[in-house]
Amino acid sequence: MKDTLPYAAQNVQRAVTFFTQANLSRLLSKLREKYIEVGRVGGQIFLEDTTPGERREIASFLARPPYADSNLRVKLVDVEKALQHSFNCTLPELLIAFFPEQPLVTRQAKREAHAIHQAEFRAQLFSIALALPGGSQGRHWLEHGHHGQEWIFSRYKNSPADEQDRQLKLVRYIASVLDQLPEPGSPERLALFAQRTSGDPHMLDPDRAAGRFLLLALSDLANDREESSYSLARSPQDREQALRLYGGVGLLVDMISSNVAVFNLAEAIYLNGIPDPLVQAAGKRVLLLPMRQLLEWKRLVPASATIYVFENPQVFEEVVAALGTATALPTLVCTSGWPSAAALTLLQQLLEESPDNRLYYSGDFDLKGLQIAAYLAARYPGRCCPWRFDPATYELALKVDGIEARTSELSMLNSLSDNFASLITMMQNKRMWAFQEGIVDLLIEDVRASCQI
Repeated sequence: MKDTLPYAAQNVQRAVTFFTQANLSRLLSKLREKYIEVGRVGGQIFLEDTTPGERREIASFLARPPYADSNLRVKLVDVEKALQHSFNCTLPELLIAFFPEQPLVTRQAKREAHAIHQAEFRAQLFSIALALPGGSQGRHWLEHGHHGQEWIFSRYKNSPADEQDRQLKLVRYIASVLDQLPEPGSPERLALFAQRTSGDPHMLDPDRAAGRFLLLALSDLANDREESSYSLARSPQDREQALRLYGGVGLLVDMISSNVAVFNLAEAIYLNGIPDPLVQAAGKRVLLLPMRQLLEWKRLVPASATIYVFENPQVFEEVVAALGTATALPTLVCTSGWPSAAALTLLQQLLEESPDNRLYYSGDFDLKGLQIAAYLAARYPGRCCPWRFDPATYELALKVDGIEARTSELSMLNSLSDNFASLITMMQNKRMWAFQEGIVDLLIEDVRASCQI
């Protein structure tokens, strides 16, 4: 047996040398493809536009008369017989040796290996769930959650083994975390909770893989408890939704970074019903309110039923300065771009104070400005109106300044509400963006007129 193996290897190497010197690598490539396709030594290949040298060597090897046609049909069984006769080796042995860096795996074998790969991943997911206590939140999420084991399996079943291992590690962690959530009445800060459960205070940050997984799991559990308005057959997309999910399980997050600027509030009432002196003391000064402050108030009373909302901070400040110390001023809000969680919380509180309250939003004449206007109008149907988003005002803004718009962004305007149809048509014809700073005088006039200065 010790002599047989080296001898067999020498035979295969002799065959490799022959096919290399005969320049028949193209023939072997075709034979390899066919073998992988059918999974055995069978079928035939079609070799086109062969050279005289190729035809001569193939005919000699197969002990055939010279080929007249440059297009040849060669059966794999004939090559196998010739190999066994001349070199005492098989076709698969030759192909493996001739293409050492290309594993000779048939399609059937690949399918079987792929099925095993998927089955092992599914089994490991099931084992994670089965290892958890029957009544645990982690097990319930994995077995019944929209983003539980079936969703995870469908998403990662075809991923490489190392990626599957990474996801399984995350799933184990999140499933265990769901059973370590704070007790009711004893909230815990998210960073400290992450530190306690993983050793890394940033592990559950929303922009980390584990943080995203946690939000999906919390949403699934929230949907099981109640028919929630933030149903997560969708995934949690915005900060406000994430805050609600965290708050529902006693996790506290940063309430300072998200803030909103507001001018001229009438009153703010704490959760215990006591007025907050901060608003009275502020007078006609601008307040920069963090989410933490907003959540301490049960009611927020605007100075007027008409509430003006600005996209740009400098425009907001210019309007506030122009109003001076006059009486009967309305409430003004600045989102500073896309509305933050704090801005949305403030706007919601202002609208909840009275069914007569209305928001009027003004922003830039560009893609983001119109998207914000459409977003707020859809979020507060019948309660938020676009302000100065019309063709005539756009033309006035263009006379002050403008920049060329990208074709791709102009085409995205078509997805917005029909309420902006005439404006969008003009913007696409002009192919220019214009800005809120160019209509600041008009905005000042509108605000003054609303308070009858």
